[in-house]
Amino acid sequence: MKKLAIAITAALLSSSVLAADKADKSMDDLWGDNSVIQKQISGERGAWFKEDKYSMFVHWGLYSMTGGEWNGKTYYGIAEWLMSPHMADIPKEEYKKLAAKFNPTDFDAKAWVKLAVDSGMKNIVITAKHHDGFAMYDSAASDYDVIDASPYKRDPMKELAEECQKAGIGLGFYYSQNQDWYEQGSARTSWTAEDQTNSFEDYFNNKVVPQVTELLSNYGPISTVWFDTPGQMSKAHSMRLVELTQQLQPNALINSRIGNGVGDFKTLGDHHISDINHTGLWETIDTTNSSWSYAWYDENWKTSKKIVESLITTVGRGGSYMLNVGPDGQGNIPQKAQQNLLAAGEWVKENGVAIYGADASPWGRIQPWGDISVKGNKLYLHVTEWPKEDEIYLSGLKNNVVSVELLNPIETGFFDGLFGDDNGVSYEKSNSGWTVFNLPKDQPKELSTTIVVELDGEPQVDDTIGIDPIQSTYLSSVFSKCNSGCKNGQSRWMEKFGEWKYAENIMNWDNTGKATWSVDVAKAGEYILDVEYSADDTVDFSEWYFTIGGKDYAMQAIDSGNRHNSKRQMGGRTLLRFHTATLALVDMPAGKQEIVVRPKSEVTGGGILLRSISFRPVK
Repeated sequence: MKKLAIAITAALLSSSVLAADKADKSMDDLWGDNSVIQKQISGERGAWFKEDKYSMFVHWGLYSMTGGEWNGKTYYGIAEWLMSPHMADIPKEEYKKLAAKFNPTDFDAKAWVKLAVDSGMKNIVITAKHHDGFAMYDSAASDYDVIDASPYKRDPMKELAEECQKAGIGLGFYYSQNQDWYEQGSARTSWTAEDQTNSFEDYFNNKVVPQVTELLSNYGPISTVWFDTPGQMSKAHSMRLVELTQQLQPNALINSRIGNGVGDFKTLGDHHISDINHTGLWETIDTTNSSWSYAWYDENWKTSKKIVESLITTVGRGGSYMLNVGPDGQGNIPQKAQQNLLAAGEWVKENGVAIYGADASPWGRIQPWGDISVKGNKLYLHVTEWPKEDEIYLSGLKNNVVSVELLNPIETGFFDGLFGDDNGVSYEKSNSGWTVFNLPKDQPKELSTTIVVELDGEPQVDDTIGIDPIQSTYLSSVFSKCNSGCKNGQSRWMEKFGEWKYAENIMNWDNTGKATWSVDVAKAGEYILDVEYSADDTVDFSEWYFTIGGKDYAMQAIDSGNRHNSKRQMGGRTLLRFHTATLALVDMPAGKQEIVVRPKSEVTGGGILLRSISFRPVK
């Protein structure tokens, strides 16, 4: 290591603070304590996060050169983990040779920032140092950096900082504070392994603290310090970095992956689009395809419509959406990612008033036709699924409606006006608590149409789940209530390595279990009941009752193909597979009622994982 350019006064922390960590530990272990102790963040620090709502994440490093391939073999999964034993298991001395070839001559900081701005994003967070230990900036604390170890001899972080300041958007740095496979000797050698020859304390004091100091001192105003995988780091380590940030960048916010509950805002699990509202400051992080860093084979690009829907849903739950791009080893952001980001950005420009600074939906969930965001006494109805009947239903609105209009109506021609206005929106309120909005015949906006509803005050709602009479209504298990004989919980698994999937479930059943949804049916009629669940061979043939409108509908579960201790999972997690069964044509009376599910037969193996039920109205 070089002699440090910055004097560090940190006292050595106790070497006993790291608990044992194994090479095969799960992501739950690596993410550590990802909670945030709710705090009041006042003034400028919290204001920008509440306002901005939409940011760009960038994963870029030596791993970008490989694109997920090593020695002629493709490793499918998150390519920035290629060095890991879960992927190619590359020895340190072999991996570090990539640095001598790293020369991203196509990198253009101005173009990257312009892409973010034109996409409607307000911040960029980029990997300054990922788990591989390579610093993507000029570091005085280590020779293993882009200036000293590569032929590039430019500081990309410096160039990005300058362009972000010119464009008036925020810049944040990702920094892997616990995992550093270069300093650990390899990705498979944990800090507490018997054959570990290096000390975490030396690493923390002689690399982490100096490098974080550099990032906070040399690049102008920083909006976010984004840490990752704290593992079993002690609270003392986490607080050392918090105090350093508060000293050098007092307006910067720290994410919850600093560990030990001392962050400013919560980062949900990778790729997790939440079903429920959360309190406080929080974010969802997602990818434009499946991998965080560049992977040559990954063409699973999110469409512009999917990007807009995920942004709307996250804002509707009260959060901020940070969407990742993975530039290749030459510094090029894939064209498909750019194309779809820019198309979504056009929508954001026209509908930004319903996104930036907006509050969560008081209904706390998606609607059959889309979602809702709020500002003061205005509701923004985001209609992503345009109904064939040209009307949408909203349950539980207690306020009087003052006015309703399209946010960006299509301009009508002279002859259109002669035959009436097909471009407007009207509404009707029923005595049953439902509000029906009558829409134009054709959807004005392809990605999503925004309807502005002005109320006579801040929204007052009955958040009972409404069963829509013309569109399918999805009832997530997270909105059910379990008695002592079952449990609401979340399951997580990986498809390809690092590609996380989530399911809220009713689980851990016993023979007395009962789960209940409270619903409000807009119109009596026939509905098709679909049941989404997961079951293994121990649950195969089990029987279940769904009680609707006073009648029991029986279901026999089938093995959906779960694989326990799957090689695709870290830490022996189960690879889950869900099955959707069309169960019955049910008669539902109008009004408020309960839907109940319970076991019909003896429960074995904890019963099914019941993810959701849905009701499709029969036209």
